[in-house]
Amino acid sequence: MGTARKYAVPVLGAVLAVSLSACGGGDDSKGADGKKDAKGAASSAPKSADRRDAKAVISAAAKKTSEVTAFKTVRTTKNPQDDKHSEQVWRKKPAPLTAVRATDNKPGKPGKETYSIVTGGFVYTKTDQVPATGKSWFKIETRAGTDPNRVEGLLPDYLGALGATTTTKWVGDEAVGGHPADHYRATVVMADLAKYGGPAMDDVSRDGYVADAKQAGKTQVVLDVWVGKDDLVLKSQESGKGKQGEEAVTEEYSDYGVDPKVDAPPASEVLTWDAYMAALSKG
Repeated sequence: MGTARKYAVPVLGAVLAVSLSACGGGDDSKGADGKKDAKGAASSAPKSADRRDAKAVISAAAKKTSEVTAFKTVRTTKNPQDDKHSEQVWRKKPAPLTAVRATDNKPGKPGKETYSIVTGGFVYTKTDQVPATGKSWFKIETRAGTDPNRVEGLLPDYLGALGATTTTKWVGDEAVGGHPADHYRATVVMADLAKYGGPAMDDVSRDGYVADAKQAGKTQVVLDVWVGKDDLVLKSQESGKGKQGEEAVTEEYSDYGVDPKVDAPPASEVLTWDAYMAALSKG
């Protein structure tokens, strides 16, 4: 494995876990960050005088997020063992695609960058050129040869959990990146969320989110989101204590409706997983 220097070989599950996803919608107007907004529609949330109505605004944000065709996420995860950073872009058309560039830093040990693209039923991962091949990518077929359904990152789960939690409240008016926003917060207890059966969060998303929290050793988390005045989320944060100690996951969102202009690498530069491993074994 000495050939993989700048680009480390990521665990496939980890790549998919940080991917972005397909939701529907248009991309004709501008959002809070000056980028294209979903369908050019007017805000469906209450007017500014009613922005304290947390449930209404969170519901409107969830609906509008589901309608966008693309967005960018910058995520940081911090706990005593890790300091992770990733940039993720997603688009729905002309072909669904997710691209993830990430680093995982350990205390006193800088991490290596990974870069993967999920599209067309494959995960393409960047690697240093393998000896005797001259190729710099390898690919692995996704489950059943289709792209994963839950690839829009953490935002839909966060909005669903906030909509499903009775304690969600308006915290105040705050700016994010110079853009006006409303700050909402709730303490989400996983045992309670697991019993939820309403419209804010479907069963698959609910069960997946609760299962991920359980695996991380988290029984409850504090969720914060900052929703722009156009109902598009500008920032989110999940914080809580788990197996890794106190952990905070922060995401910032931008480029709503903007095509990231990324495509799968040309076939001439891609090895299959078997060919990649065979080339590595030869040194």
